Amino acid sequence: MLHHSRHKAKLIIDGIEVKTLLSAKFNDNGNNQLQSLTAGFSDPDLEDMALFDKKVELFINNGSEDGAPIFRGYINQFTSSESKISIKALDPRMVISGKRAVPIVIDEKNNYDGHTIVQFLHDYIENNINIDETLITPDFLHEMDKPVYMTGVRGTESPYSHIQSLIQNKIDDETSTDRTDSNSVFDYSIDIVHGGRHSGLTIRKRRALDENADMHFKYGDGIQSITYNERAPPSYALGTVKESNEQVIFDYGNNPFGVKGMDNKKVEGNSRGELRENLIAPLMLEQTYTKEISIKCTKGYTLGIGNIIHIDVPKLNLYGNYAITAKNVSVGNTMSCTLKCNNKPIKLSSYLN
Repeated sequence: MLHHSRHKAKLIIDGIEVKTLLSAKFNDNGNNQLQSLTAGFSDPDLEDMALFDKKVELFINNGSEDGAPIFRGYINQFTSSESKISIKALDPRMVISGKRAVPIVIDEKNNYDGHTIVQFLHDYIENNINIDETLITPDFLHEMDKPVYMTGVRGTESPYSHIQSLIQNKIDDETSTDRTDSNSVFDYSIDIVHGGRHSGLTIRKRRALDENADMHFKYGDGIQSITYNERAPPSYALGTVKESNEQVIFDYGNNPFGVKGMDNKKVEGNSRGELRENLIAPLMLEQTYTKEISIKCTKGYTLGIGNIIHIDVPKLNLYGNYAITAKNVSVGNTMSCTLKCNNKPIKLSSYLN
């Protein structure tokens, strides 16, 4: 076990505590990607252990014993030398992703027409994954404000790929009853929750930045160093009318940063009017997030994607609430944490062979 003035990180593999943890690094890059953990240790008791697919948990224990790990997942790669064992693990979504997923055929005879994606995931996890033990729990799933349905979905893609493709362009642009900002739009993402005993999927809607912050950061209180880039937001969006393939441009307001189109968004509509309406919400969402901030911090280790933090650095014109979009935590002789906020979403890609 590593010892530090405040943290006593603990790595557990298949229920066995690793006594000689050398280093560990946890990464959560958001955008529906799986969390990952890399770690190195030299326990001779584990050298002959079949590590592949074994459950691994990392507890930070920063000042106190954690009730739940910062990461829980399964080892998908490991190497061994005379002095060190190195492992790489992915969070439990790996059991429904890529080649590791239990296959499921969705065709005209057996399908989930009329079921929401949450109902589909419940059924798939309980009847195809958790046969002998709980690998990933459905207990953290809850229906979306505007449910997304599996109607018409066919094919043999991994279940996670199905959900990604259905959710990636889902946007809630209706004003809730307790909000007065009619320009508020929120997208959704798939996340993992690490509970005390099990980890499970959840679907999160982006929170409004004017909500109460989960934690405050400033120099001398959480911020060790901070950098940021400011990008020009898109000023127009382009879409296609389905039947005629006619393209429509929606131009949003003035262009103080110059003319720039919206990237990586496929927007369609059945008519020019419907298409124009469909272009408004994603363009407004992109208009909101212009600063890419990276904070090397001394707190916030347990914050996650979507948490709201308040940054108070007036000299850099950084004052207000920002959403966490990525996080990494490194444990070694010391512990470090980096939070990224309001990064421009990157294109979804395949990270499992």
